[in-house]
Amino acid sequence: MRSWSHHHRKVQLKRDGQATYPYNYHPCTHPGIPCDDNCPCVEAQNYCEKYCQCDADCRNRFPGCRCSKGFCDTKHCPCYLAVRECDPDLCKKCGAGDTLDKKYTSCKNVSIQRGQRKHLLLAPSDVAGWGIFIKDRALKKEFISEYCGEIISQDEADRRGKVYDKYMCSFLFNLNHDYVVDATRKGNKIRFANHSVNANCFAKVMMVKGDHRIGIYAKRDIEPGEELFFDYRYGPTEQLRFLSIEREEV
Repeated sequence: MRSWSHHHRKVQLKRDGQATYPYNYHPCTHPGIPCDDNCPCVEAQNYCEKYCQCDADCRNRFPGCRCSKGFCDTKHCPCYLAVRECDPDLCKKCGAGDTLDKKYTSCKNVSIQRGQRKHLLLAPSDVAGWGIFIKDRALKKEFISEYCGEIISQDEADRRGKVYDKYMCSFLFNLNHDYVVDATRKGNKIRFANHSVNANCFAKVMMVKGDHRIGIYAKRDIEPGEELFFDYRYGPTEQLRFLSIEREEV
């Protein structure tokens, strides 16, 4: 486990140094051959997963966590540290694979795969157009909803983005280096959450059983009836436009 932890730190340092989107995961298919620099997982700076055909003791294979139940929401958990949800097939002690009843899951890092979303309400926003309001209280770092939509290539996103820009309305969200989520036609309610420089939510791309998925989480405690905002990571021009709107509402 110590050897793997050292390998994990090296991978994480490479990712942090590049500050780019992760690459889409594709299982490696070279049974009996060690995962070196020629392995597609290593080359893409992804961990080998349970779907790969490399040896079970591969140094690049993610081993899961050994946390006690209820302690997988801090950086002491290898899964949380690696920006991924706990896998019921790998994480045997934390409760990720306990009961199928999502209300009584002891692991705190399986929210997306269990669909433990909050009840959201659609209503006119005080900032722009429609907005999303939360019905029940949410605690800091608590999962609110998954940002869902059509998964398209980066090239297709560029083509659609030019059309959406003309209407000044876009629901494109970068999933990874290869794909984008377009919530325009196939999205859920959370797509109506507006942008704010003082957001009460944040978005995070999580690895969930081999797939990248977008989770929206509470940045602070959120009271019932509050409108939800998260940072769209706009450029300076768009940031100023929304900042002026917020100042007018104060």
